[in-house]
Amino acid sequence: MPYLLGFHPDDSVVVVAVRGRRVVFAARGDLPAPGADPGPAARHLAHVVARQDADAATVVGYGPAARVTGVVDAIGDALTATGVVVLDALRVTEGRWFSYLCAEPSCCPPEGTPYDPAASQVSAAAVFAGQVALPDRAALAAQVSPLDGPVRLAMRRATGRARLRLAALTGRPSSSAAESPVSGAPADGSGPHVKSPVPGDGSGLGEAVPVSADGPELSGEPQVPADGPGLGGEPLVSADGPGSGGEPLVLADGPGSDGRSPVADGGAGSGGEPRAVRTAGTAAVRAAFRRQRRGERLDDDEVAWLTVLLTHVAVRDHAWSRTDGRDEDISLWTDVLRRAEPDLIAAPGCLLAFAAWRSGHGALAAVALERVLSAHPGYSLAVLLDEALRRGVAPSALDGWPGSDDGAVLRRRRRRPRR
Repeated sequence: MPYLLGFHPDDSVVVVAVRGRRVVFAARGDLPAPGADPGPAARHLAHVVARQDADAATVVGYGPAARVTGVVDAIGDALTATGVVVLDALRVTEGRWFSYLCAEPSCCPPEGTPYDPAASQVSAAAVFAGQVALPDRAALAAQVSPLDGPVRLAMRRATGRARLRLAALTGRPSSSAAESPVSGAPADGSGPHVKSPVPGDGSGLGEAVPVSADGPELSGEPQVPADGPGLGGEPLVSADGPGSGGEPLVLADGPGSDGRSPVADGGAGSGGEPRAVRTAGTAAVRAAFRRQRRGERLDDDEVAWLTVLLTHVAVRDHAWSRTDGRDEDISLWTDVLRRAEPDLIAAPGCLLAFAAWRSGHGALAAVALERVLSAHPGYSLAVLLDEALRRGVAPSALDGWPGSDDGAVLRRRRRRPRR
């Protein structure tokens, strides 16, 4: 399980769904608070699993029996009600696992079975294949945290130079209070803002994304279907599969189709960017990808120049259209996100989240989006990607990316075929 998720879960409930002998979906959520009703979230999660055309699933709770049993039972009942066979329902507590469904002492003794995830054949095979199981979620979040110390000081100076360079290019005065990439309001928090449709309770994305819209009792990020590289990650399965209705999640014009954004990010640089900015942005993005694919790291001025240009939507969308799930893409946007100044993290953070989701690393996508939305809660590309994760859109929905109808593939499928 830790190698499927990418980290060792704790105080969590995990559902792994299979079709035949193939894992097609995995999702992890925080255990509900004591006394909370897990029913609505459990039913929602069960319907998400059922929409993946899964045959069966296993539910595993990590934590004390008093907190795990009710959640595991609720999810198991909900899965059964949707026609998904529950293969097993397990609890992992203090180094031992217990089955709720098996009472045979020879294989499931009442005192539990010792549990050591690092000592199994699966663990050895995963390590040999290059899979990593981080100690906890905090270790994963640290991979996208800002770099401090001398690096931050150097980047602050480089970003100041980049802002002056952009001001000269656009003919607009430079300001230390950079405009927000969301609403054009000052990045220091003053002025009007776009209200975010995602929870603003600090729960964030990642493991803190509510599985159910009925409340945060059972939260977590659905994971990418395990058809990704290696053991997969934690993309969500397609919660909007056949039989679900709703309006499109994004506009039909994909990134790069006409220089316009498929999402309404508004504010600085949204629409009508000077041709010189678009040209400089295209050149900077292409140079960054070339450098990364040669195994070279961007210097401070290159990162700073790229981050200020990415505040212009046409430049960001050009970068988006060139970003897929390659290791080089993940490395590039991770580096740019960690070195970017706080008011400039929205675009690189979203590009990292998109690359991670496309590669099957849903947990990495979730923590990247969590960082973006904590700083820029109304940044619409982040909201869009968050919605795709929470609704379980599979990375395979964008097979062939980039293409002429890239923006349309994130639409919700409708109940009836279009006529």
